[in-house]
Amino acid sequence: MAVGGDAITMSIDERDPDRTELLDTRAPGEPDGAEGLSRGTRLGRYRIEALLGRGGMGEVYRAEQLEPVRRTVALKLLRGRTLDARRKAHFEIERQVLAQMRHPAIAQIHDADTTADGHPFFAMEFIDGAPIIAYCEAHALPLARRLELFILVCEGVQHAHQKGVIHRDLKPGNLLVDEVDGRPRPKIIDFGIATASRLSGAHEIAGTPDYMSPEQAAGDPALLDTRSDVYSLGVVLSELLTGQRPTVAGETVTDRPRSLRLPSAQLDTLGPDEAARVAQARGQRLRAMRRVLRGELDWVVARAMAHDRADRYPSAAALAEDLRRFLAGRPVLAVPASRLYAWRKFALRHRAGMAAAAIAVVALVGGLALSLHGLMQARTQRAIAEQRSAQLERVATFQQSMLEEIDVEAMGLRLGQELRAQVGRSAPEMAERLEQVLAKVSAADLARSLMDTGVLARAEDAIERDFADQPALAADLREASGRVHGAMGLYDSAERAHAAVAEWRMAALGPRDPATLRARLAQAEALRQLSRYDESRAVLASALADADGRPADDETRALIELELTEVQGLQGDLPGAVAARRALLERVRPARGDEDALVLKLKSGLAMQMARSGDLPEARRLLEEVLAGRRRALGDEHDDTVASMSALATAMAMQGDLVPAVELQRTVVAVQGRRLGSEHPDTLGARGNLANMLSDMGRTEEAIGEAAAVAEARRRVLGEAHPMTLRGLLNLASLRARLDDFEGALPLESQVLQARTRLLGADHPDTLFVALNHAMTLTRAGRLQQARALFSDTMPRALEVMGTKHPQYQLAMVAWGNALHDAGDLAGAAGQLRAALALREQFQPAGSHPVVDTAWSLIGVLRETGPSARAEADALQARLVDPLLAADPSNLDPRQQRLREAIAEALADDAGDVAQRR
Repeated sequence: MAVGGDAITMSIDERDPDRTELLDTRAPGEPDGAEGLSRGTRLGRYRIEALLGRGGMGEVYRAEQLEPVRRTVALKLLRGRTLDARRKAHFEIERQVLAQMRHPAIAQIHDADTTADGHPFFAMEFIDGAPIIAYCEAHALPLARRLELFILVCEGVQHAHQKGVIHRDLKPGNLLVDEVDGRPRPKIIDFGIATASRLSGAHEIAGTPDYMSPEQAAGDPALLDTRSDVYSLGVVLSELLTGQRPTVAGETVTDRPRSLRLPSAQLDTLGPDEAARVAQARGQRLRAMRRVLRGELDWVVARAMAHDRADRYPSAAALAEDLRRFLAGRPVLAVPASRLYAWRKFALRHRAGMAAAAIAVVALVGGLALSLHGLMQARTQRAIAEQRSAQLERVATFQQSMLEEIDVEAMGLRLGQELRAQVGRSAPEMAERLEQVLAKVSAADLARSLMDTGVLARAEDAIERDFADQPALAADLREASGRVHGAMGLYDSAERAHAAVAEWRMAALGPRDPATLRARLAQAEALRQLSRYDESRAVLASALADADGRPADDETRALIELELTEVQGLQGDLPGAVAARRALLERVRPARGDEDALVLKLKSGLAMQMARSGDLPEARRLLEEVLAGRRRALGDEHDDTVASMSALATAMAMQGDLVPAVELQRTVVAVQGRRLGSEHPDTLGARGNLANMLSDMGRTEEAIGEAAAVAEARRRVLGEAHPMTLRGLLNLASLRARLDDFEGALPLESQVLQARTRLLGADHPDTLFVALNHAMTLTRAGRLQQARALFSDTMPRALEVMGTKHPQYQLAMVAWGNALHDAGDLAGAAGQLRAALALREQFQPAGSHPVVDTAWSLIGVLRETGPSARAEADALQARLVDPLLAADPSNLDPRQQRLREAIAEALADDAGDVAQRR
């Protein structure tokens, strides 16, 4: 049975014998308890299923959340007191703080509220686990595994402290261990006591006496800080080591220092057989267990549980780091520094090397008289070998740096300069013709082609031939070659190079080595660029499993997770990708800070997924923060800064802020074309985005020319079925449709729809996007029967996959309403457009183009319906259309200006028709 709530005496399975108490808390006449809630009782959106337990702080129930999602939760009801107005305000602040905690080791608090009679309650993640001590004993976990679990707990506590939350009741019953994919994962529960304690009043002390710090037991809230939780962690650690608490019952509740019974002393209080059993359960012999405890772990517990909080570890993270040092065989900081201790730790870490050195010394001394000459010869040969090895490594390093620093832009510029110089010397009359030719070609593209066939291919052959006996150096060189191929857009070659590097490093260094993980990440990125999403995801999932033991803010691990969410989004799971990226950012940011390069990368990735999901305002805010940070740190010309410019320009355009969007995007195109060449995939992507923005500004003819060039270049560079080629065709079709060139637009849309259905499936967001676009174009082309059939088939699936918040779904609703209108179904059209207007007003800024455009369509349908709907039409026009007509045109964006002109023209035509009829 899972437990979530304050660590209470469990009425069902007695998992927590240590009762959380309120010491000196009850007001005179306040009832000591209350009847439990019966099965089926409703508390807000929760329905009680069973009582899990009762403690001094209240009761914990298993409950079912009924809305907005259905799930089982642990619901803790605080019976101790009701809340007055002041405490309700404080409670609201606290619930927001608790809800912000996102950490794998913390049970999520979903909700917090008060009952009708004013009792606060919390709804928490329902954990199917056992207390950490019971779990470790039941599974006979060795000492190292226990400490690794405890370190994860410390990381969770540190996360809470960084959010400003002190737990106040850390003990085994509040540290549950569940198994995920067969691996134990701790979860900290009952952070609600942090709120309950502060709501209780100045004289109430909440917690479990045997795990309380002295200052917590003393009852002065001013003395309480994060180090109080460190003390409680020390008690749990001692119990984890020996199965015994470090002191007798009640001894932690004190305002005076007392002698602390350390883990080794606790072990000595046991009988020989019991002590041997305890050591064996931790994978140790008794003598070795005593030595380990006395040598280092006693010191760790003593520092964590120091009576004076100034003498404790300053944070839970510091306690975790000292335990990591112990596990890694490095000197533990809690142990008093001494040369002997440091030397002993060094010797233990390098025992194999020390043993070999000792054997070598003995052999040297014993045979010195007989082997001096031979030894001198060996030294000479070794020196020669080392010198040659060092020279070879320097050559390889030089070659690797040469590969990585290839600048295609500079090569292209130099190629153009050399052509001009040669023509100027040998045929000056051809100079003008040469300039005309150079204006129509990309010198960088020529340089890239020459580099691929003339340099990189030969470099691969040389690596295979000349470094066969130096596989480590060959892998480094091949990795550099793969990066160059990727940077040049040659993703097939890049994937082959990185796959070879990953395979060798896996065998030579192991799957968990950082160099191996980086090679697998690079391979997955190349696979994703090739649209081989399933293969990319498989590589990433395997790499992430091997990186699981690395620190939470480790860069390599975070980049693997970020790439995995990119593939997740490309495969259609946008909500899952957004949630995963948000959790990743929240995990990494506290340790690294907002200006860190990795944090900026994660924030940018989150913003891009949010924009794809339709959450444009928040996406734009994040992208503006990222661009500002990268400009400060990297300057305007850095790759990452340019990428941020492009992402922000796209978000601006999607919001209708087109003038600054086009200006920023032109900067991106110029930089990318100069650096990478006009037909590099990244440059083509920037040019495609610019074409769409130009069209949105009404410059459709100019946009079509750019879009056609992009589509043809993508077909030639990437192939017919590549997703970016299909996207280029779709952009071109959309632009032609805007000029009513339906004969040119519809075949292209049909081609893209068939290809995406074949490659991605009918319910992928990209496929649905094309289907909705195609239905809209069919409507405008007058093919109403085909349009209605496609809308009817696609809209329900689009609603399920995209959701009502997505701009494309809202646009499709308007188009479907217009299709119904054109088919003569005025009632159906009015209903569809009303629903679309409600969504657009909910998610779009007031007075924006999408809102007013939808309102104008609905007004037209209502006025055709007859006098009964005229009042509704007039009210809509007064509320949404007339403010646009009265606005200063200079304050409107291009789409608003065009809509304003179209509406004014339509109103003038209507007025003219009325005058003629009179």
